[in-house]
Amino acid sequence: MPQSEALSPYRWVIELLLFLALFSQAVTWLAPAPILGEIIKNLNISLGSAGLIISIIALCIAIFSMLGAVVMQRLGALRALILGVWLLASGEVLSGYSNSFAVLLVCRIIEGIGFGVMIAPPGALVMQWFGEHEWPYINMVNALCSYVGLTAVFSITAPIFLWAGSWQAVLRYYGFSCVAVALGWTLLGREHSHGPVAASEASTAHANASLGDVAKMRGVALTALGLFGGMWVFQLYTAFLPQYFSTFRGLGLTEASALTAILPLTGIFAAAGGGFGTALVGLRKPFMWPLAICTLVGCIGAITLPDPTMIRISLVFVGIGAAGSLSAIVTLLMELPGMTPEKMGLALAFVWSVGYAGAFIAPFLGGAIASSVGLRTVMLGFLVFQFLPIVTMYMLPETGPGRTKVAIATA
Repeated sequence: MPQSEALSPYRWVIELLLFLALFSQAVTWLAPAPILGEIIKNLNISLGSAGLIISIIALCIAIFSMLGAVVMQRLGALRALILGVWLLASGEVLSGYSNSFAVLLVCRIIEGIGFGVMIAPPGALVMQWFGEHEWPYINMVNALCSYVGLTAVFSITAPIFLWAGSWQAVLRYYGFSCVAVALGWTLLGREHSHGPVAASEASTAHANASLGDVAKMRGVALTALGLFGGMWVFQLYTAFLPQYFSTFRGLGLTEASALTAILPLTGIFAAAGGGFGTALVGLRKPFMWPLAICTLVGCIGAITLPDPTMIRISLVFVGIGAAGSLSAIVTLLMELPGMTPEKMGLALAFVWSVGYAGAFIAPFLGGAIASSVGLRTVMLGFLVFQFLPIVTMYMLPETGPGRTKVAIATA
């Protein structure tokens, strides 16, 4: 592991670019959610088809995150990330010119391919550029940016729509912003060949790293299963909460989006709290499975409680549970025995591939079932999947430096 003097100051430029790239992912993925009702009316589609507009990205991520890991191994983390962000930007810009469901779906597939290719490189770049003592904090910031993007989506998309007059214009504006991020990576992006893993060690790890071996690691497999259940629930709720509040609570477009924005806004502070907490305490698991329970309680309250104040409190619980564990999860993966930047890229590709498979199925299947049994029933029934992260993250090994102190205190 490098000493502090070996760490390049250019790593902060890389981190800024990572922040913007991850922010763009969140924005482009869920941009249609606050204006889903308008898209349904304009394209004359069903709720199930509308759910597919959201969830197709998750399906592409589940498939093409593996491709991103392969591209990263062959071309390097930087080139893989640049390829992914340009695909993401291109798909979002083109979706702003679509006038049919089929065309919009194709554009969303392009976005999803780009998103998937971008999954693996950030973990490898963090391990390349930053020291081990910095990982919890950097992972915290990278978790934050996704929730900053989600907050922006639910806070400004509806006002932009009302100002611009069409949902296509909203998607175009988001797409052009993503193009600026792609240009930033193309001009300023760098890889660091003298990072935490020495050159000889890195080449050996590169030769030995295989997706099958990484997937068989117990910690990686448990994390993947937990993310499958957590992403199933999170994607369902972020996709349909504005529609639910509009249909069952009688809120307007702007009010429903603003209420849903409480979830990602809370996630910003929760991601920061979880990151600082796991770094200062030196433990990972206390910031994982207990927060998964928090999500379960919050989701139940958001759907069943009629009082607006209690709904807001419930959404705060969901935001805390969904975001507060992200830094601990990624840091735990980095700290697993034998983990290297190359293996970390494969591990992230695998766990998020499995996780986003759940994120794809939930809105698509949920929207189709809701046509028969109702959206409320679906959103409550699918909460059974939230027990997966609770159980699997409890079973994970503790990897933080504080585990030694806990063992001594227990003895």
